[in-house]
Amino acid sequence: MSRKVRKSDVNKFARFAKKYPLAAIALVVIAVAVLLFQRMSDNNPTVTVPMDGLYVHYIDVGQGDSELLCCNGQYMLIDAGVPSAGDTVVEYIRDLGIKKLDYVVCTHGHADHCGGLDTVVESFDVDTVFTSSYAGDAAAYLHFVDTVESAQLTLEVPEQGVKYSLGDAKFEFLGPLSDHKNVNDDSLVLRLDYGDTSFLFTGDMTAKAEKELIEDGADIKCDVLKVGHHGSSGSSCYQFLYEAEPKIGVISCGKDNDYGHPHEETLSRLSDAGVTVYRTDLEGSIVIFSDGMKVERRAA
Repeated sequence: MSRKVRKSDVNKFARFAKKYPLAAIALVVIAVAVLLFQRMSDNNPTVTVPMDGLYVHYIDVGQGDSELLCCNGQYMLIDAGVPSAGDTVVEYIRDLGIKKLDYVVCTHGHADHCGGLDTVVESFDVDTVFTSSYAGDAAAYLHFVDTVESAQLTLEVPEQGVKYSLGDAKFEFLGPLSDHKNVNDDSLVLRLDYGDTSFLFTGDMTAKAEKELIEDGADIKCDVLKVGHHGSSGSSCYQFLYEAEPKIGVISCGKDNDYGHPHEETLSRLSDAGVTVYRTDLEGSIVIFSDGMKVERRAA
């Protein structure tokens, strides 16, 4: 409990300072340092994500997608679930002590991916926002666009083949390769490399767009695959899985969701391809760590 400083306290310190000037100066310096440290601690919560290695958080947002990538003090968020999941994503990021996002990626315009991104943009400093050139005109996406513009940010459509940096990691966008009738196939497809390890994020891409990437010669080999379209049977075809050769597949979907995700056909194909599967509907948020040589699961 604080108390008022009495005049007698000031007089006592003045006499002490006159008698022991160096000690008095030292006390003042220590007091100022303590005060500054307290203020910095209040305004800058400690970042709890280690600075070494790459950490990919597959955030449990129910029936939707959201991934947070952390590497050497830089951060990227891919999607943020439905509108009501925005607060969940913001709280998750804040609990890690993160105050700024270097990149925000909207894979496509469906509400279960872009719905919570407006809350994210309103809550953090953001450097760069990426979106698909064929994102659609759904209400949730248009609201996200309005929020980005209100924040005086620019929506950028990434060029294929351009390398971007996230700490010591490098990433690029492999797709979409063209405009499709199905907005799911217009999802941004992002490949991130850290050392000898790689991660692939495919949004809601279906087998049609998967085969287009293969035919185009895209490098889809990865250690960790964010399984497309929440484990729908229309994604993760055999050809794609055998070309990608993932060791780990992460499925983001809601418990007892209305779509029956993940579908048994997809789980069977993943099993046949020797993929270890983790699911947010069964296990909550999932964290995969890479030291540049191998990938492994870490506690969320």
